[in-house]
Amino acid sequence: MIDSLTKIFKDVELSWIDSSNDIENSKRYYDLLGVFPNLKSLFKEGKNKDEAEFHRTIKHIFRAFKIFFLLKDGSFLHETLSLNSLQKITKKIKNQNKQNELIIPLILIYHDIGRFFDKKNHPQQSYLLISKYKLLEPYNLLDVEKLLISKIIQYHLLFATIYTGESTFYGVYSLLQDEEFVKLISDKKYCDIFIDFLEIFTFIDILGYSYAKIYDHYIRYFVEINNKLKQILRLLPNRNIALKKALDYSQDWLEWRIAGGLRIFQFIETKPYLSKKFYYNKLRESIKESNIDLIKDLDWNTIKKKYLNHSCRIQIKYGLPVLMLLAFGDFFRSRMKKEQKISHNLLLFWILLSKKIALSSKGREHVSWNVFFIGLPHWSKWDKNNTKLDDDKIKSIIKNATFDFDNKAKEFNLYLNFKQVLISI
Repeated sequence: MIDSLTKIFKDVELSWIDSSNDIENSKRYYDLLGVFPNLKSLFKEGKNKDEAEFHRTIKHIFRAFKIFFLLKDGSFLHETLSLNSLQKITKKIKNQNKQNELIIPLILIYHDIGRFFDKKNHPQQSYLLISKYKLLEPYNLLDVEKLLISKIIQYHLLFATIYTGESTFYGVYSLLQDEEFVKLISDKKYCDIFIDFLEIFTFIDILGYSYAKIYDHYIRYFVEINNKLKQILRLLPNRNIALKKALDYSQDWLEWRIAGGLRIFQFIETKPYLSKKFYYNKLRESIKESNIDLIKDLDWNTIKKKYLNHSCRIQIKYGLPVLMLLAFGDFFRSRMKKEQKISHNLLLFWILLSKKIALSSKGREHVSWNVFFIGLPHWSKWDKNNTKLDDDKIKSIIKNATFDFDNKAKEFNLYLNFKQVLISI
């Protein structure tokens, strides 16, 4: 398989992938299906169901494979990553390939197939499709390797969303409810292997989008996330102690988490003024300039203790554009300017959401909450002049949110419906 994939992607240029509007009709696409014939019917069904999403996903898969081979060979160049950082990523890939060189390619080909059927919860859908159609059976894998690949795919957004602030370390709650996952990492070796593969995959996944720009500081922060996740999971089988550690780490990262809506994760340290202090001060300044009785006379530490003590249990699903809409009134991929101000709406949202889940989970105060945004257009189709959120709209959205409890996963799902309060959809 590796030789066939190497041959397919050897002469493929990233520029061709990025500019092509017709990859799925190319010889290379059919060559890829020749390597993974068990995807033919799923791809056909996916294209029929949502052709635009199918095209985006195929383009992403192609780019991710090309990035993987370039990184593995040490021949990838990226305008915002130093050679030293790229060498560190290459070393990590080579170390993981020693486990089994099929693992990363299998993760790359199958990780997003769920997007054809459920974009908002596609990691779970991808996992279910792998299980339903026994997609890993043809590859002569050990049972533990199949389980490892399946679980990396099922939870493949965890690492990245902890970093962006959409999720927290308390997101491991879902993993600890999963008997298959707990069985996998009962061998401590596979605890570390799982996290190390997840880290490497996250680098490749991000770079699998042509607009992605990651910087040298990502390496350092990813190492920190890697280490903290390992420390949490190594505490098993004592689940309560593991969750306590996850909560502690999440609370330590609270300001970072909220500043994710300001893109701190991407641009911190890329300019001398873009320090943690800069971003955290922007949050504090938004409090001072608000007229909200709830918070206007409170300092940051009081707000954290009084209003945000439940926020670490909140795991946002595809929420970064919305968080930026709250902070700036728009979604963009550029640095904050030195004198730029943000709206108090970002902090108000987190406070009201935290209060909502505290009131709605009496007797289940340890349970994780997955938060989904519905009724919103794709961020690229927002009309920033009309897609505006004020205090009353934020309050209305959260007040009227619906939720359910997933008895199997033992976690809550909360749905924030924006459709009724936005002028333009």
